[in-house]
Amino acid sequence: MLQSLPLIATQTQIDRQRFQALGAAVDRVHAVGNLKYEISLPASLSEQAEAMRAMWGNRPVWIAASTHEGEEEIILNAAKQVRGKFADLLLIIVPRHPERFDRVAGLCRRNGLKTLRRSDNKPCPSTIQVLVVDTMGELPLFYATADIALIGGSLVPHGGHNLLEPAALGRAVVTGPHYFNFTEITERFLQFGAAVKVNGSVDLATTIISLLADPKQRAEMGEAGQDLIKQSQGASQRLLNLIQRHIQHGG
Repeated sequence: MLQSLPLIATQTQIDRQRFQALGAAVDRVHAVGNLKYEISLPASLSEQAEAMRAMWGNRPVWIAASTHEGEEEIILNAAKQVRGKFADLLLIIVPRHPERFDRVAGLCRRNGLKTLRRSDNKPCPSTIQVLVVDTMGELPLFYATADIALIGGSLVPHGGHNLLEPAALGRAVVTGPHYFNFTEITERFLQFGAAVKVNGSVDLATTIISLLADPKQRAEMGEAGQDLIKQSQGASQRLLNLIQRHIQHGG
């Protein structure tokens, strides 16, 4: 079956070797890179985020994005420790699945936290400790408002989510140990100091405290992430070139 395919484009050289090992013709398999790096965010995003943060006042903001069952408890425990050092912390939680919005908001309130839901369409005063984003399509905006972004699905064995959006916005990125859905991207970010890996609630709290206390490190992580994205772009053009060459040579 693989030998009947005229062209196979893979993300990495390892993927290329695997296709070849499975029987694909060596000269038909090409590693072009990862299309996910071709990320483009609207220029207006930063302006919107700045306006939103101005309404919140000068307080540290940590976002936990695309969270899954079992993660919010870890995050809330860590946030309790962080508030020992940064009493005015605003924690933004964005549950991955809409059917969990009510449960997550309820969990925050049961923990004694002053909680606001984004869908309430109310201002977020300095007394609010947790903002639960229970709307769709706004994650990039809230990434842009944050100082630090935790990638959900990585504190439990779900496999993590894509960290490229907060990285493209120059945010310091934190991941848990379970990032097997995005191994290649995440490990490159860890290797280049553009992301930090944590294990459990205590480690998470320590890392968030350290990053909030060190704007220089956050900035360096953000710059490293943006540089890595720029260096890794070009997969779409390489793919187009490959297809054009294939068509010109008669398929």
